[in-house]
Amino acid sequence: MITSIDFQNLTEDLKCYVILNNGQHVAERNYGIYNIQLYNVYGFYVEVYYLPGSEEIDQIIAVHSDEILELYLDSIDISDLFM
Repeated sequence: MITSIDFQNLTEDLKCYVILNNGQHVAERNYGIYNIQLYNVYGFYVEVYYLPGSEEIDQIIAVHSDEILELYLDSIDISDLFM
């Protein structure tokens, strides 16, 4: 298991590997030209910035702010919790 600081120090290829093998997709949002995917990885959150129209990743960032997480609240479907 790694910390968010350890994660940020990985190469982009290793970050992708960790997300694909240990990450759980949580939500997504759009910001400017980016489609941003939020993942839970080892108890911390990671944003993956994609350029629309391509499968190209522009950046991968470990999230350290609750303010960023609040941006995803409207996109999280919790309807299954009430069934």
